[in-house]
Amino acid sequence: MAERLISSFGNLRLEERRPRRQQHRPPGPPRPGPAPPPSRFSRHLYLLRGLPGSGKSSLARKLKRDFPSALVLSTDDYFLMDDGSYIYNPDLLQDAHRWNQKRARKAMNRGKTPIIIDNTNIVAWHMKPYAVMALENGYGVIFLEPSTHWKFNVRELARRNSHGVPLEKIQRMKDAYQHNVTFNMVLHAEKPN
Repeated sequence: MAERLISSFGNLRLEERRPRRQQHRPPGPPRPGPAPPPSRFSRHLYLLRGLPGSGKSSLARKLKRDFPSALVLSTDDYFLMDDGSYIYNPDLLQDAHRWNQKRARKAMNRGKTPIIIDNTNIVAWHMKPYAVMALENGYGVIFLEPSTHWKFNVRELARRNSHGVPLEKIQRMKDAYQHNVTFNMVLHAEKPN
Protein backbone atom coordinates (compact mmCIF):
# COMPACT_ATOMS: atom_id res chain seq x y z
CA MET A 1 0.00 0.00 0.00
CA ALA A 2 2.81 2.42 0.88
CA GLU A 3 4.38 1.94 -2.55
CA ARG A 4 1.05 2.80 -4.23
CA LEU A 5 0.77 5.92 -2.11
CA ILE A 6 4.37 6.85 -2.83
CA SER A 7 3.97 6.44 -6.58
CA SER A 8 0.78 8.51 -6.56
CA PHE A 9 2.74 11.43 -5.13
CA GLY A 10 5.40 11.20 -7.84
CA ASN A 11 8.32 13.52 -7.24
CA LEU A 12 6.53 15.76 -4.76
CA ARG A 13 9.02 17.38 -2.38
CA LEU A 14 7.04 18.40 0.69
CA GLU A 15 9.87 19.92 2.67
CA GLU A 16 10.32 22.79 0.26
CA ARG A 17 8.32 25.90 0.94
CA ARG A 18 7.61 28.47 -1.67
CA PRO A 19 8.54 32.01 -0.69
CA ARG A 20 5.54 33.92 0.48
CA ARG A 21 4.74 37.13 -1.30
CA GLN A 22 4.75 40.14 0.98
CA GLN A 23 1.37 41.79 1.19
CA HIS A 24 1.15 45.48 1.91
CA ARG A 25 -0.51 45.87 5.26
CA PRO A 26 -1.19 49.13 7.04
CA PRO A 27 0.81 49.55 10.28
CA GLY A 28 -0.92 48.17 13.31
CA PRO A 29 -0.63 45.56 16.02
CA PRO A 30 0.88 42.22 14.97
CA ARG A 31 -1.52 39.47 14.05
CA PRO A 32 -2.07 36.97 16.87
CA GLY A 33 -0.34 33.61 16.61
CA PRO A 34 1.94 32.21 13.93
CA ALA A 35 0.88 31.65 10.39
CA PRO A 36 0.72 27.98 9.44
CA PRO A 37 3.34 26.81 6.95
CA PRO A 38 2.23 27.40 3.37
CA SER A 39 1.02 24.04 2.15
CA ARG A 40 -1.92 22.21 0.66
CA PHE A 41 -2.02 20.10 3.83
CA SER A 42 -4.06 21.05 6.87
CA ARG A 43 -2.05 18.75 9.17
CA HIS A 44 1.70 18.88 9.59
CA LEU A 45 4.53 16.71 10.84
CA TYR A 46 7.79 18.44 11.75
CA LEU A 47 10.80 16.13 11.60
CA LEU A 48 13.54 17.85 13.58
CA ARG A 49 17.11 16.86 12.75
CA GLY A 50 20.43 17.62 14.29
CA LEU A 51 23.36 16.39 16.29
CA PRO A 52 23.13 16.17 20.10
CA GLY A 53 23.49 19.65 21.59
CA SER A 54 22.63 21.47 18.37
CA GLY A 55 19.40 22.99 19.70
CA LYS A 56 16.69 20.56 18.55
CA SER A 57 14.83 20.54 21.85
CA SER A 58 15.00 24.34 22.05
CA LEU A 59 13.57 24.44 18.53
CA ALA A 60 10.82 22.01 19.60
CA ARG A 61 9.96 24.26 22.56
CA LYS A 62 9.81 27.30 20.25
CA LEU A 63 7.46 25.47 17.89
CA LYS A 64 5.32 24.45 20.86
CA ARG A 65 5.10 28.12 21.91
CA ASP A 66 4.19 29.09 18.33
CA PHE A 67 1.66 26.27 17.98
CA PRO A 68 0.16 25.58 21.43
CA SER A 69 -1.77 22.56 20.10
CA ALA A 70 1.52 20.94 18.97
CA LEU A 71 2.45 17.52 20.26
CA VAL A 72 6.19 17.04 20.81
CA LEU A 73 7.36 13.41 20.68
CA SER A 74 10.93 12.34 21.38
CA THR A 75 12.47 8.90 21.60
CA ASP A 76 14.44 10.27 24.57
CA ASP A 77 11.17 10.34 26.54
CA TYR A 78 11.40 6.54 26.76
CA PHE A 79 14.45 6.90 29.00
CA LEU A 80 12.88 9.42 31.41
CA MET A 81 12.19 7.97 34.83
CA ASP A 82 9.21 8.88 37.03
CA ASP A 83 11.47 11.13 39.12
CA GLY A 84 12.53 13.08 36.00
CA SER A 85 15.99 11.55 35.71
CA TYR A 86 17.27 10.36 32.33
CA ILE A 87 18.81 6.89 32.17
CA TYR A 88 19.85 5.95 28.65
CA ASN A 89 20.27 2.27 27.82
CA PRO A 90 21.60 1.62 24.28
CA ASP A 91 20.24 -1.94 24.42
CA LEU A 92 16.71 -0.49 24.53
CA LEU A 93 17.12 2.04 21.72
CA GLN A 94 15.18 0.04 19.11
CA ASP A 95 12.33 -0.46 21.60
CA ALA A 96 12.38 3.28 22.31
CA HIS A 97 12.12 4.12 18.60
CA ARG A 98 9.22 1.69 18.10
CA TRP A 99 7.49 3.19 21.16
CA ASN A 100 7.85 6.74 19.81
CA GLN A 101 6.65 5.69 16.35
CA LYS A 102 3.61 4.05 17.93
CA ARG A 103 2.82 7.33 19.76
CA ALA A 104 3.16 9.25 16.48
CA ARG A 105 0.82 6.85 14.67
CA LYS A 106 -1.76 7.15 17.45
CA ALA A 107 -1.55 10.98 17.33
CA MET A 108 -1.95 10.98 13.53
CA ASN A 109 -4.91 8.63 13.73
CA ARG A 110 -6.50 11.17 16.09
CA GLY A 111 -5.70 14.04 13.71
CA LYS A 112 -3.37 15.92 16.09
CA THR A 113 -1.47 18.75 14.45
CA PRO A 114 1.22 19.74 14.32
CA ILE A 115 3.23 16.76 15.49
CA ILE A 116 6.89 17.46 16.21
CA ILE A 117 9.39 14.59 16.23
CA ASP A 118 12.38 15.72 18.32
CA ASN A 119 15.01 13.12 17.36
CA THR A 120 18.49 13.35 15.85
CA ASN A 121 17.31 11.82 12.52
CA ILE A 122 20.89 11.71 11.24
CA VAL A 123 20.15 9.72 8.08
CA ALA A 124 17.11 9.42 5.83
CA TRP A 125 16.08 5.92 6.87
CA HIS A 126 15.72 7.08 10.51
CA MET A 127 12.80 9.27 9.39
CA LYS A 128 11.16 6.80 7.02
CA PRO A 129 8.61 5.32 9.47
CA TYR A 130 7.35 8.83 10.28
CA ALA A 131 7.27 9.89 6.62
CA VAL A 132 5.29 6.79 5.61
CA MET A 133 2.81 7.43 8.45
CA ALA A 134 2.49 11.06 7.34
CA LEU A 135 1.79 9.97 3.76
CA GLU A 136 -0.80 7.43 4.87
CA ASN A 137 -2.55 9.99 7.09
CA GLY A 138 -2.42 13.07 4.86
CA TYR A 139 0.19 15.06 6.79
CA GLY A 140 2.56 17.53 5.18
CA VAL A 141 6.16 16.91 6.25
CA ILE A 142 8.55 19.70 7.17
CA PHE A 143 12.21 18.92 7.85
CA LEU A 144 13.78 21.37 10.31
CA GLU A 145 17.28 21.78 11.70
CA PRO A 146 18.37 24.22 14.38
CA SER A 147 19.98 27.36 12.99
CA THR A 148 22.59 27.55 15.74
CA HIS A 149 26.08 28.54 14.59
CA TRP A 150 27.59 25.53 16.45
CA LYS A 151 25.32 22.84 14.99
CA PHE A 152 28.29 21.05 13.36
CA ASN A 153 31.03 22.13 15.80
CA VAL A 154 31.79 18.81 17.51
CA ARG A 155 33.62 20.30 20.51
CA GLU A 156 30.82 22.75 21.22
CA LEU A 157 28.18 20.05 20.75
CA ALA A 158 29.97 17.77 23.21
CA ARG A 159 29.99 20.62 25.72
CA ARG A 160 26.36 21.62 25.19
CA ASN A 161 24.44 18.35 24.83
CA SER A 162 22.31 17.51 27.83
CA HIS A 163 22.78 13.73 27.75
CA GLY A 164 26.56 13.54 28.01
CA VAL A 165 27.12 12.19 24.50
CA PRO A 166 30.92 12.03 24.13
CA LEU A 167 32.83 13.97 21.48
CA GLU A 168 33.88 10.80 19.62
CA LYS A 169 30.27 9.63 19.24
CA ILE A 170 29.18 13.08 18.04
CA GLN A 171 32.02 13.06 15.49
CA ARG A 172 30.81 9.69 14.13
CA MET A 173 27.26 11.07 13.93
CA LYS A 174 28.50 14.18 12.14
CA ASP A 175 30.42 12.03 9.63
CA ALA A 176 27.24 10.05 8.89
CA TYR A 177 24.90 13.07 8.74
CA GLN A 178 22.92 13.26 5.48
CA HIS A 179 22.40 16.84 4.35
CA ASN A 180 19.65 18.16 2.07
CA VAL A 181 17.24 15.27 2.57
CA THR A 182 14.04 15.27 0.56
CA PHE A 183 10.72 13.60 1.19
CA ASN A 184 11.30 11.22 -1.72
CA MET A 185 14.78 10.38 -0.44
CA VAL A 186 13.34 9.52 2.99
CA LEU A 187 10.48 7.42 1.56
CA HIS A 188 12.89 5.33 -0.51
CA ALA A 189 15.65 5.05 2.12
CA GLU A 190 16.67 1.61 3.27
CA LYS A 191 18.29 0.62 6.54
CA PRO A 192 21.78 -0.75 5.84
CA ASN A 193 22.39 -4.41 6.71
